[in-house]
Amino acid sequence: MKNITNINKRNKTVKQLMALALAFALVTSAAACSSMTNADTMSDGSINTEETADTSEMYSDRDYETEYDESDAQTIELNSDSITITEEGTYVISGTLENGSITVEAGDEDKIQIVLDGVDITSDSSACIYVKSADKVFITTEEGSTNTLTNKTGFEADGETNVDAVIFSKDDLTLNGEGTLIIDSADNGITSKDELVITGGTYEVTAEGHALQGKDSIAIDGGEFTLTSGEDAIHAKNSDDTSLGDVVIDSGTFTINAGDDAVHAESDLVINGGTFEIASCNEGLEGNTVTITDGKITVNAHDDAINAAGQSSDTFAEDTSAWINISGGTIEIKCSGDGIDSNGSLTISGGYISISGPENNGNGSIDYNGTASITGGTLIACGSSGMAQNVTEATQGSILVTTETQSAGTEVTVTDEDGNEILSFTPDASYSCIIVSSPDLKDGETYTINAGTSSQEVTLDGNIYGQTMGMGQMPGGMPGGMNGQMPGDMPSDMPDGMPGDMQGQMPGGDRGQSPQRPGQETN
Repeated sequence: MKNITNINKRNKTVKQLMALALAFALVTSAAACSSMTNADTMSDGSINTEETADTSEMYSDRDYETEYDESDAQTIELNSDSITITEEGTYVISGTLENGSITVEAGDEDKIQIVLDGVDITSDSSACIYVKSADKVFITTEEGSTNTLTNKTGFEADGETNVDAVIFSKDDLTLNGEGTLIIDSADNGITSKDELVITGGTYEVTAEGHALQGKDSIAIDGGEFTLTSGEDAIHAKNSDDTSLGDVVIDSGTFTINAGDDAVHAESDLVINGGTFEIASCNEGLEGNTVTITDGKITVNAHDDAINAAGQSSDTFAEDTSAWINISGGTIEIKCSGDGIDSNGSLTISGGYISISGPENNGNGSIDYNGTASITGGTLIACGSSGMAQNVTEATQGSILVTTETQSAGTEVTVTDEDGNEILSFTPDASYSCIIVSSPDLKDGETYTINAGTSSQEVTLDGNIYGQTMGMGQMPGGMPGGMNGQMPGDMPSDMPDGMPGDMQGQMPGGDRGQSPQRPGQETN
């Protein structure tokens, strides 16, 4: 094994409870999903998000730096030997290791930059890049380079350290650059036991565990990601400090197929931008709280698409630590569970949201345990009627009606008194309930909702029509839907046993977490 020391030191420079098997007898109880975070619901229904992760503090200037001084860098050509880096500096690495690793074992104040310029490393029993000690390590992919890191056979513990990823760091880790990094792992793809930051590069990660994992936080501002994972595609959790475990995504392009959650934050999940094509997952976006300000998000979820999980152990009570706040972006959802699910409150103040599903009556297009307000943006949801909920507060029209069951692909249109089309949507799932809200829906005006051959006129007397409570019980004799069915009625074709489709539930207990594999460290 080679010991690499750089004499040119640089100066020293962050529902789910779904394993709750709801028995058919509980269908009359309010539905909920797990959730978590510190925030308050204001008197006007808006959310105080001051305690959400501050994205400006998630990145340092150096996290974005990809250039380096070639005269001040060591160049290393891999052959048959593993290498160990022991001092601060820049290391430009190329070549092949058939069974070896790059190990960083530097001082607690040392910053290390590893530039990958065409490497192919396979390790049979450990990480291909293993950071044992440093202040911070930067892994930069050189422009135009393709780099491959592989461990398909398994990982051995290093003393008390459970090394479980192809890139494994016990300290802060940043990935950037303009090249390509391909990872294939028998467990996790990239793990930081501290903060994981990514600001650029192209990543193709196939992992039987999590694709990207950070203990304290994950922050992403740029890059192209193709993530295929047996567990969460992006996962942040700190079991020692529940105030940590944030995920912040400011930009990037993501193609995700996940065995569990597409993005899971044990604390706050904040999405300020990016393009997400989540082709398959159990739950899509899950956090203690969820904040979405922008981005283009497409989710196909076996269970909940967006879930604020919360800290309360009372499944059916409002959890004030949980909330979902959507103020912008384009969100397209297809779900078998709830479309948008908060164990606390829900606020929509902007953006465009369309929801197809669920088709089973044990879930709803939107589900919340506290209050739900809409003050801006467009929402159109077509799903089941068994647990249908409208919002509780609105400054624009929000309409909920039911209909005889319509097949997937049956268009919904909303027109005004003059026949002008306000909204149209063709859902990818069958439906018996329609929820629409738009700034174009005005108090006192009459609208026509068409679904297939069914048509209903609705006059807004106030901004909310078709308010539901709990499992769809309507107060005050509110009129039913197009066929007179109340949104809370359970259909006669409800299957025996579990309400609706419970196939999306996770076997790993509450909050939608997958079971821990033998020998896997809990972070």
